[in-house]
Amino acid sequence: AEIALKDRKDFKYIGKPQVKIDVPFEGDSVLSPSAKLIISRVANAQERQLGFVMRRVDATPAGGSYDITTPEIARYCMNGGKPSFSFDERFIVYHHYVTAADAVDLGFTGPNDPAFAPYLSQGAANVYLMELTTGVVKRVTNMKPGQYALFPHFRSDGWIYIQIRDRNDGNQEYVLASDAALLSE
Repeated sequence: AEIALKDRKDFKYIGKPQVKIDVPFEGDSVLSPSAKLIISRVANAQERQLGFVMRRVDATPAGGSYDITTPEIARYCMNGGKPSFSFDERFIVYHHYVTAADAVDLGFTGPNDPAFAPYLSQGAANVYLMELTTGVVKRVTNMKPGQYALFPHFRSDGWIYIQIRDRNDGNQEYVLASDAALLSE
């Protein structure tokens, strides 16, 4: 008679040996939900971020382990914090600290606009959503000076959760939920 898997007391997970892959100048790597993609932040030799690198994970069984290769399949030339994949792997979401280069995108005439000065002195961070196949980037938040939208991640239903730190309100922290990826359909 067959024994149902749930009735087997001796069934347990046995890990395979660790496989290391060299990816110079890459860090904060994130594995996609299917484990078939990796996205990492990439920097130059002076440790300045250059953007994100997307790699495909090709895993072939080899004895008691796997032969793994991770060919580069895309580069995205924008800077941000550690990204998070949507569960359908259509989008990534990440935070980005406001710099002088963001002045026009935020509605100012440029980095020397007097109204933009508080962003440079107090700091701020916004969350961005990027569609992976097109590279189209959409700003999800519009934080004020001293406000930081950080560490976004996807729920399985497509909503994005974002941690908000508000230095203007006694360093209060909040959680924001956004349906920006669902509205991009």
